[in-house]
Amino acid sequence: MIAITPEQTAILDTAPTSSFRVIAGAGCGKTSTLEWFSKTWTRHRGLYLAFNTAIAKEARARFSRQIEARTANSYAYRSLNIGELGRKVQGRYMARDLWRLEKLLGSKAGGAPDVVLKTLNNFLISEGSKITADHCPEPDSGRNRLVRQFVAQAYKYLVAFEKHDLPITHDLYLKKFEREQKITGYDYVMVDEAQDLNPVLISILKKSGLPIVAVGDPNQSIYAFRGAVEAIRDLEGPCLPLTHSWRFGEPVARMANAILAHHSRKPAHLLHGNPAVKSRVQLHRKGVKPEHNTLVLARTNARLFEGLADSTRPFHVLGGVNDMVQEILAAYSLYQRQFQPSLKPEGAALEYGSWRELENAAEGRDADPVAKRLFGIVEKHKDTLDKKIKTIQTLYRESADEVSLVCSTTHKAKGREFDAVIMLDDFLSPEEWSRRRTQFQDRARKLEQENGPLSPRLKAKLKRDLDNCDQEINLLYVACTRARLTLSLPEALFEFWKTV
Repeated sequence: MIAITPEQTAILDTAPTSSFRVIAGAGCGKTSTLEWFSKTWTRHRGLYLAFNTAIAKEARARFSRQIEARTANSYAYRSLNIGELGRKVQGRYMARDLWRLEKLLGSKAGGAPDVVLKTLNNFLISEGSKITADHCPEPDSGRNRLVRQFVAQAYKYLVAFEKHDLPITHDLYLKKFEREQKITGYDYVMVDEAQDLNPVLISILKKSGLPIVAVGDPNQSIYAFRGAVEAIRDLEGPCLPLTHSWRFGEPVARMANAILAHHSRKPAHLLHGNPAVKSRVQLHRKGVKPEHNTLVLARTNARLFEGLADSTRPFHVLGGVNDMVQEILAAYSLYQRQFQPSLKPEGAALEYGSWRELENAAEGRDADPVAKRLFGIVEKHKDTLDKKIKTIQTLYRESADEVSLVCSTTHKAKGREFDAVIMLDDFLSPEEWSRRRTQFQDRARKLEQENGPLSPRLKAKLKRDLDNCDQEINLLYVACTRARLTLSLPEALFEFWKTV
């Protein structure tokens, strides 16, 4: 049995009668600690809200019988009796749903479909019942108001499940639960991955009125683009740390600490490696074949595609290949529409409205790395792109047990660990993100000196740019800490490692 550390003892000695927070570093045994916690306080009935279904299932097998383990969505789904409606539940609303809504409501959406759908999504994952200008990405105040008026109508119609046959989304019924019900029947709530909660989940927790045991790692917050907020710092109660990593040795811990030293909010505690694990950090050399239990890790789907476009052997991608293929098809659709403007778009939506916008974003020193990769892929493979996509789909295997090559983006690999991790060359160094943060701040100061206080719109953009720098540093930290024994770095990161 693993010896319990003094940090874990402090957590186990804290009764779930009032709220507290656990700041758990990568590989620091938070699941084991929560398991022991559930078995220490067996007189208290608790609800454990997990990040996904797999984690909830694992918790049900490990935690005490006094703990009910669920995802927030499954709890709301059951409470609202969604299953009894016999209705289709889908991930998000699509343009076709929007067109049906316009006919049913007898009014126009007032904006481009992607703007209207984004506004609806932003509202569904927010706290409260008011749709504000901040929910809508439309900069023109008049059109912004029209979009919000339509979305308010649409939400009122959609949330009355029994009165229509439109699809229900997971975000919609969770929003309905937040507005109409609350968690009851427990003495306390444990919430995992608290750094990735969105505002509607935070509201659900607060409305329960129960003690909250919030567990997470602020520096593993990498889902801001989905509306997640780093909530653990804002929740109530004292903070108790978990800093002893069982996963990896001191070299990987040193790399992680060096990355986080470039964060705008430095962690209160350093991560400590496991002396019993002999980890090493090395330069990745091209041509080195992955060994057993090795993960090839990319920052972006575009880089993953580049690595697999000429593959001749089967492989597995964590989370599947659909997201990657859809992103490439979306970029290719922008390219094709230069010549055929009426062409129906293919693939998932990109934030760029045209090929020219994508090309502009891909140029210059401060180019968007994703745009640069996508632009390069389409330019290089445009004549053979369909063939390469079909080859990737043919070589992909559903099970990692069938192949020796396993790869992923960092977002899909979160929560996983491998004996060896090979990081590809689309990761920028933490020094580069620190430089960009300073550059954004300098530009803002110059604008203020020349034109006076920044407008609300420019302030919001500056905040997004600064937050993105921290998100990218978090992403590096998550990527490096997936490795147990060997961490192989691209040249830019290895040069950084040599200074650690």
